[in-house]
Amino acid sequence: MNKSPDGFLRAADVRARYGGVSDMWIWRRINASESNFPKPTYFGRNRFWKLSELEDWERRCAFPSTSAS
Repeated sequence: MNKSPDGFLRAADVRARYGGVSDMWIWRRINASESNFPKPTYFGRNRFWKLSELEDWERRCAFPSTSAS
C-alpha cells in the first residue's frame, strides 16, 4: 500500500484495502446516506482519502452504536 507521509491513501490503495473493490463500490458507499463513507480530497484529478477517516469509518461499521431511544 502506498501511504503518503501525511496519512493519505490513493484511490487504488483504498480499493485494495477493501479487497480489490471497484470504483463503483466506492462511489456507492460515498453516495449512500446510511454509509457515511469518507469523501475523498482531490489534488488535481486524483482522489485521496485520509487514513484516519477510513479507520474511523471501519470502527463505526464494525461496532455500530446502539443508542437507546
